[in-house]
Amino acid sequence: MQVYSLQVNLELGKVEKNLEKIFSHIKNVEKGSLVLLPEMFSCGFDNDNLETHVKETPEIYKALKKFSHEKHLVISGTLPEKSRGKIYNKAFIIDNGEVVYKQPKVKLFRPTGEHRYYTPGKTFDVAESSNGNLGIMVCFELRFPNISYTLRKKGVEIILVPSQWGKPRKKHLEVLAQARAIEDQCFVVISNTTGKIGEIEYAGSSGIYGPWGETLAFIDEKEGLIQADINLNDVYRVRKKIKMEL
Repeated sequence: MQVYSLQVNLELGKVEKNLEKIFSHIKNVEKGSLVLLPEMFSCGFDNDNLETHVKETPEIYKALKKFSHEKHLVISGTLPEKSRGKIYNKAFIIDNGEVVYKQPKVKLFRPTGEHRYYTPGKTFDVAESSNGNLGIMVCFELRFPNISYTLRKKGVEIILVPSQWGKPRKKHLEVLAQARAIEDQCFVVISNTTGKIGEIEYAGSSGIYGPWGETLAFIDEKEGLIQADINLNDVYRVRKKIKMEL
């Protein structure tokens, strides 16, 4: 199975331009693949204009669902959504043209003021998809081993990490991604942004890691689409080799 992770620089608040760039990168992915997009890939953290951006999200879903259906893809990322008067940074999984799972970001990153604009979610779960049992940890949540441990107990095979991770903490991202793969004996896929977006510079360092902790694909600070051919049976081979009681 092919897994793809996209790393791009975004234009703050420029939804049309961002989507044009994203689709230009992923248009030729292999049918039946898994594709991970960065956190808040439509508009970046253009927090002062969220009321506008949440109105654009339904059309973005429509485009992603169409693309997913045409190429039999599983696609994940996060988008701003409004529900019952509250705005969320909401992760999603689209499988063969249908939204099969959504999960608001639980651990908001207070140093950049996310808590002033978004309502946190409360729970984490694993979604069954045509490309395996998927769990999502949004950016900052990667720092919390209790979250990935919860996903492991629920049978996760691939942890998806859509991110906008800052450059000053670049090494943290690389180390934590590999650590989560090793300790939870699963695949970990990171899709981060890169370069300066608004006033913040991002780390890049998107990667795909195997359940033995091996680096299957990695991109430093350039834009690009990385890919790896993975076998979910590797998860169970590693878990059988080193048994970890849960």
